[in-house]
Amino acid sequence: MKKTFILVLILALLAACTPTSPDYRAPVESYLVENIGQANFGGKVFCAYDVLEADLRTDDADVYVWALCAEYYLEDGALTMGTASSLPVALHLQESNGQYVVTGHEIPGDGSQYWPDIQKFFSAEAIQNMCETDADCCNERAARLENAVEEKAREYYDLK
Repeated sequence: MKKTFILVLILALLAACTPTSPDYRAPVESYLVENIGQANFGGKVFCAYDVLEADLRTDDADVYVWALCAEYYLEDGALTMGTASSLPVALHLQESNGQYVVTGHEIPGDGSQYWPDIQKFFSAEAIQNMCETDADCCNERAARLENAVEEKAREYYDLK
């Protein structure tokens, strides 16, 4: 019993002292709000996203997400959605002082540029996880992300 306790204590101390990788997700949402979302009606932008893939390396990372960013504002006391976008975003992060910082991003162009840009900016796994040929998957993701963004807006405007 005493040996087991000492072993558990040693393992706990080792786990506590083991350096952990910084959380790459921490800066993503604020970056999306500031750089992807648009507030064309004077509202506030909120974003939600699904990680399609994260390629983490020693000092940097590429994180591929499907983001939904939407502007919300109050109109006659009712929560109203303004400008919104739903799209894949390739984010580039750099590790600095134990934290990741987003240093840039790529999004696919419109029309004939969309597919070539997807292939250029995103990994094969991220492309597969976009599920663009699966309507049920796309609809489920859109509804889930829209609900998450609307919930953030309701909290912000204190409309629970």
